[in-house]
Amino acid sequence: MKALIIGADAAVPDIIFRNIGEFPTLGRMIAQGASGAYSAYVQRGYKGSYSSEQNWASIYTGLSPGSHRITTRMAGTAGAGGKTGADTEVGAEAKAEGGPSDEGRRPQMADYDGLQPLWRVLNDCGLSVGLWAADNCANPVEIDGYAVYFKYGMIETPAEIRTAPRELQLCGKDRFLIECLPGPAPPRLYPRTLAQQGYSYSQLLRDPALAEKAVSEYCFQDSLQNFDEELKYFFGGMRGAQRRHPVDVMHFYTVTTDLIAHCCMCCDDSPVLIGAYRLLDRYIGEFVAEFQPEITVFLSDHGMQNFCELVKCSDPAVRREAFAAADEVLWLKNGYIAFEAHNGALLFTAHSLKGVFIACGSGIRHAEAAGMRTLDIYPTLLEALGAPIPRGREGFVADIFGRPLVNGDKLLAVAGASPRPRKKIALVQSHAMSAMDIFINELYIEQRFSDITVAGEAKYEEIFRNNPRVFGFVDIERFDGADFDEVYCGFFNETTKAMRHVRVK
Repeated sequence: MKALIIGADAAVPDIIFRNIGEFPTLGRMIAQGASGAYSAYVQRGYKGSYSSEQNWASIYTGLSPGSHRITTRMAGTAGAGGKTGADTEVGAEAKAEGGPSDEGRRPQMADYDGLQPLWRVLNDCGLSVGLWAADNCANPVEIDGYAVYFKYGMIETPAEIRTAPRELQLCGKDRFLIECLPGPAPPRLYPRTLAQQGYSYSQLLRDPALAEKAVSEYCFQDSLQNFDEELKYFFGGMRGAQRRHPVDVMHFYTVTTDLIAHCCMCCDDSPVLIGAYRLLDRYIGEFVAEFQPEITVFLSDHGMQNFCELVKCSDPAVRREAFAAADEVLWLKNGYIAFEAHNGALLFTAHSLKGVFIACGSGIRHAEAAGMRTLDIYPTLLEALGAPIPRGREGFVADIFGRPLVNGDKLLAVAGASPRPRKKIALVQSHAMSAMDIFINELYIEQRFSDITVAGEAKYEEIFRNNPRVFGFVDIERFDGADFDEVYCGFFNETTKAMRHVRVK
């Protein structure tokens, strides 16, 4: 096998790197290869965030969401930038955990036609590809290799039954894979509702001690057995398929790590989440040991963080003031925040700015994947497999290779080494913190080789400085636009919800 690519939705780089002793397979990959926390697409608009579907579509195509236009509402709703308004701030697949229902259809594999996705480019280079449950690949189409998809049910209300089925989908050519699967796929487990735990959200809001008790007793611990069943099933199928119908490149994706994180991150280094990563690490290790891929890659589309990280600072009063829904959430003793999701369970997290990227194997040297962004994953994976990068891609090849490059003109280290200093940009605080966070992220995505300084209210300095996309802070009372190459200000219409950043210098 040329390459094994494992995608775990919302896998958190900080937790993995900080607890790497818990994950021996990933630890060996880091020790032997390249790794880093790259910058993902997260914030997009006032009501929504870039969804996981949009992130994975960018990973698979090397195109920004505004270019690939794959969204969670594909049925005639995607405009420039794919801003459909369908997604909550906790992401698309979190609809089952707390967001609104889709009003269109979820992305399908045919939506990649004309976008030169990773599997098509590799096919053109003579490499067969096996896709296992790849995001956005419902209703699989024919490729050189095969595509297996499992349509999963989503529980969006406080239903009594907390499991949802997975439905196998194959195109006609690939029905031979049924013989490789170890029976029907296990159902997807959702967390217990507060009512099933013997509580109501209004009770927890009124009684902080009771809220602490509820969280300590249940934070989706039963997800681990279900996740083990899922991984055992999929990896068994992958093993059977590779023995009978081998492919050059195999890609497996799980969304379950996102669901688990949303419903268990009630403290630092949640034991439940670490347990989930430990399971995934074990199965990856077994697969690598059996098939000895020349290259192994582990990545996520973004990370995950408790809501308290959005207003991280040492002053509780400022923290509470800066959090838009301060009176509607549970503030736990450890500083973490929780609220009731639409499906009746407690929700602890929003998507965070950093995804994880770990790669090792042939031609990859031991290095930090520094300065990497979502759009760089596609060209970096193609370079790892010796494939040319199609024209029109905005990303770069990460500087992690110890051999001559096929796509040397796209090397990130070369692109970032401008003879001019990095551009100095100022963003003037013009709105509430929740809106400012979005202005910062959009400006960061747009202005790649730049450093962003926020000119804002002094009391919010610590919150701004804790944003990894902010280079510096200056008190608005001492701000001088002459010190910066460009100055921006946010625009937000409360009535129409129109939102953008505007250059004023």
